[in-house]
Amino acid sequence: MSSSQSSENDVMTPDIREIASDLRNSKGHGFLCFEHDGLYLFIPPPAMLKGGHPADKVKSIREAELKDDDIIICAYPKCGTHWLWEIMEMLISGTIKYQKDVKETRMMEFIFKDGIEAVPSPRVFNTHLPLRMLPRQVVEKKIKCFHIMRNPKDACVSFFNHLRDMEKPYNYEGDFVEFTEAFLSEKMPFGSYSNYLLAWQKETAAAPDLPVLNLFYEDMKIHPVKCVKDVSRFLGLSSTDQFCEDVANACSFKKMKKVDQEMKTKPDMKIWQDGTEGTFYRKGEIGDWKNWFTVAESERFDHIWNKKMKDSGFEFTYAPA
Repeated sequence: MSSSQSSENDVMTPDIREIASDLRNSKGHGFLCFEHDGLYLFIPPPAMLKGGHPADKVKSIREAELKDDDIIICAYPKCGTHWLWEIMEMLISGTIKYQKDVKETRMMEFIFKDGIEAVPSPRVFNTHLPLRMLPRQVVEKKIKCFHIMRNPKDACVSFFNHLRDMEKPYNYEGDFVEFTEAFLSEKMPFGSYSNYLLAWQKETAAAPDLPVLNLFYEDMKIHPVKCVKDVSRFLGLSSTDQFCEDVANACSFKKMKKVDQEMKTKPDMKIWQDGTEGTFYRKGEIGDWKNWFTVAESERFDHIWNKKMKDSGFEFTYAPA
């Protein structure tokens, strides 16, 4: 049995094999996922499922009981979730203190209904799921949501590096060109970024009373103090200008990367392959995509992306100011 087959067997019970979608390309590079409500998702390891079925676990999220003061960070992968989560925890606590937990301990699609309800207050959750898969009470209770976005080319590069270093069977073994094809299509975990954004736009428009603050990764890099103040204001906090500056400084990318390496409690499951540079914080730069795309590849990406996003109104920053 190959190591790849062995890794698959670690998460593929007979019942799960029946629902698994093979998203691998002709070279055998890609993902084994399950599909739920029009979206491909990673098949969680048995330790997370605890004998349950992946689809049932994700469905359970819809029924989770929320508290009126809960907060949710919503984003496609690699768009700044970790960063924003750390900022918000400092603002809410009123102290410059890093969280020892990793944000996966508050990630809705990792902890499901039971885990969501077990988290003590104050609670800042995060998710890569679309609004339609989140607890019904998000809309019913008008839970404050933060939606953070990043330019798609940098998001693509970051996601590629993230998945390349992940532990089998969740890692990606193809090259960057192959990954870009998957990123622009639906054939990857959490689907395409374009579909995520369009779904978010449509689903929030259908819930006009839902309080949402839209943020951009690039703005947080270029104007960190202003963005921290915007977050504090949206949360209804009375943070001083000096404290917002202190938070922005403490949550600089360089410091956050060091904290991730030296302070964070390791999650129960192994995330990164041995011998890789596996980290949630790689470069964090605006415009790193230029080091990965050829001119022709960039133009092709733009053509496909712009066609999908025509008239959507989304505008991104692709280079530092």
